[in-house]
Amino acid sequence: MPGNDSATRHDLTTTPRSESRQRPEIPLQLQELFARHEQATRSDQHRRRARVVVLEANDAATTHDRLDEEFDVAVRLPVPACAEELARVLACVRPRLLLLKHSLESIDDRIITSCMRAGVEIMVLARPVYGLLRAPAMARFGGLPWIRLGSSAGRPRGERLKRLFDLSVTVLSAAVVIPLIAVIAAVVAFTGPPFYLQQRVGAGGRLFRVVKFRTMRVGAEQATGPVLALPDDERITRLGRWLRRSRLDELPQLWNVLRGEMSLVGPRPERPEFIAGFTRLPGYDLRHLIRPGLTGIAQLTGGYAATVEEKLRCDLLYLNCRSMRVDLTLLLLTLFELFRGFPRG
Repeated sequence: MPGNDSATRHDLTTTPRSESRQRPEIPLQLQELFARHEQATRSDQHRRRARVVVLEANDAATTHDRLDEEFDVAVRLPVPACAEELARVLACVRPRLLLLKHSLESIDDRIITSCMRAGVEIMVLARPVYGLLRAPAMARFGGLPWIRLGSSAGRPRGERLKRLFDLSVTVLSAAVVIPLIAVIAAVVAFTGPPFYLQQRVGAGGRLFRVVKFRTMRVGAEQATGPVLALPDDERITRLGRWLRRSRLDELPQLWNVLRGEMSLVGPRPERPEFIAGFTRLPGYDLRHLIRPGLTGIAQLTGGYAATVEEKLRCDLLYLNCRSMRVDLTLLLLTLFELFRGFPRG
């Protein structure tokens, strides 16, 4: 019996080993299938993080971000970016977003066109002035605020609605505006012609004659030629200074709005003598995609003291975020500043 017990114990201990030796191994085909499935799962988890391309300056002043925690950052390119290189990158990595950590004037029309063709949205690092729009396209990624830019291409339906809005406001305000224009014109006429016609550049680069109240001495530019106006310009009359500060000197331009040469809200039209020097700024020609306006972001935030670059940044922001709600907001803010006296000059 002891021998039998020993044999039994031996059989019990050795049986699992023999079974393990006889267990069939996983076929190589299944191993490859499992490996592909695991790789696909990891890839799918990675794809849940939207792929983005970041444009940022290569210097110490660049704002730190945590974009890698929320996105699949495919590549970071320096600004100003080469449009051809960016187009190749977009075609290769196929990102969902282009995040611009620099000012709006770093985007030119070729970059916007490349993003449009590739179906890539553009988001720009928000600045304090952008909050003026109260745009619904604001978002927060990587610990930083961003604003989504729309297409700079023409929006036929939106432009028709904007035109209807301009005409409606202008006609409805005529009962108040016409008597006010008549009174101001009578006062200005004591020192010379009340109105002043000046050539400006409008939508599509077309020239038109803007009408405004004369705020400078008669023949102020005969000796100097075309010169940009300054906040404390000596050529401005005492009445003209008040008209400029209140922006009432622009009131006759409602005639240009009626003619379709201008809009109530948009980039301020510039003189052709200055445009040649301004076009050196990337994206400046984008301003001419839409009609210029009586008021805009630049006028509400910087006034006459704003630099050309600051005005361009504001104009490009409006160009990409314009809507009827934004126009109404800017008009209401303009009325508020009108009664306050435009403290920014």
